[in-house]
Amino acid sequence: MIWIELETASTEPVSLAELKTFLRIDRDDEDALAGTCLRAARQAVEAETGLVLTERRIRLAFEVEPAQDEIAIRRRPVRALIGAVGYDEGGVATPLDIASFRLEAMPFGARLILPPGLAHRAQNGVEVEIRAGQAKAEVPDALKLAIIRLAAASFETRGAVGSGLQPAFMPPLARALMSPFRAPRL
Repeated sequence: MIWIELETASTEPVSLAELKTFLRIDRDDEDALAGTCLRAARQAVEAETGLVLTERRIRLAFEVEPAQDEIAIRRRPVRALIGAVGYDEGGVATPLDIASFRLEAMPFGARLILPPGLAHRAQNGVEVEIRAGQAKAEVPDALKLAIIRLAAASFETRGAVGSGLQPAFMPPLARALMSPFRAPRL
């Protein structure tokens, strides 16, 4: 399955002002860099925990096997199914009835129940649009602090490591703050 973000985060869980207060920065000349560090920190926390920390639209692209009746979505929370398109053997897109799909929440993700016969109708794959993520007020304080600590570490190492390679390391406190929110792995 391919996870495609259709929107950028509208509201970050931690504001630039909150990060600047934590870093004790009064100037505005490095706001763009601090904002980049903040977004990279949120993305790193999302990757570590499987949580989607901002509300946004996502497209899931996947192939359907003939006997397959469900798709596991490993990120959470998934709020709603918005639309679905199937591609026939010639690559022609056909809208699919979203009422024929069912979305079930699970403790560490969601399960998308597929309509019967979907593999036959969508031989070249399916794209499903979902609404996922949490509102800023729903993000746990521990994860907000992990984002701040990680963004601060990235900002502090900006001279040694370029912004494209940030976050360069995971501070132990940030890792500890995220650990209760990680999905169990076998």
